[in-house]
Amino acid sequence: MRVLRSRAASAEEVDFPCVEQVALLRRHLRQHRPEIVALVTSLPPQELSAEQWLKDNRAAWGIENGLHQRLDVSHRDDQCRVRLPKSMRVMGMFRRFSNSLRLPDLT
Repeated sequence: MRVLRSRAASAEEVDFPCVEQVALLRRHLRQHRPEIVALVTSLPPQELSAEQWLKDNRAAWGIENGLHQRLDVSHRDDQCRVRLPKSMRVMGMFRRFSNSLRLPDLT
């Protein structure tokens, strides 16, 4: 179950640049405890309704989960010990590049 409440806001009000709208997303997933997440956007309510925001937020996680699963399976991404930001960026680029390559069909 997911519930999103949004309202118009200003950058001064929330002390974050370019804010036009804020929201609280409450989600209760099957095996997890309920959680509340704060969201901000530069889109005003006329351009991004709460329903559309909820739909977009859910779609973004689907993309993230699909990519993460492929990286974890093909490169054991979760076990990586690299911690330096520049090194992590380089390793991430190479992993994504290698996942985009298609191997020739040998059959």
